[in-house]
Formats: sequence, C-alpha cells, structure tokens
Amino acid sequence: MAVSGEEIRQAKKFLENKNVSIKKVKPRLFAQASDDLGHTFDQLYIKLKKDVNGTPDTSDKEKD
Repeated sequence: MAVSGEEIRQAKKFLENKNVSIKKVKPRLFAQASDDLGHTFDQLYIKLKKDVNGTPDTSDKEKD
C-alpha cells in the first residue's frame, strides 16, 4: 500500500519531535511500516526503540 504525502509529513514531524535523524530513519518508510503493522507512530517508535536498545531477558541478567 502506498502512503499519502500527508502521512509522510506527519511521520517526518513526529521523528523530528523525537530527535531522530531523518537521515537514519526515512519518514516514508516509517509511515509505511506504521501503516502495514497497524500501529500508531508512537507505538512503532516504542517498539523499535526496545528492539534496537534491547531489553534484558532473564538469561541476559547477571547472576549473583
């Protein structure tokens, strides 16, 4: 599915407000992923942030 120019502009503004470089995350691709996955920009941003930064699983935690 194609995303509209308005959605791309909204994605660009969202990314700029989150201080994410649009050179690293393209607004068109961000808007497309949001549309395809059925997530809002905020939901997608949080999910990507968790995936990129990682969250410790029980196997990743240090043992005492």
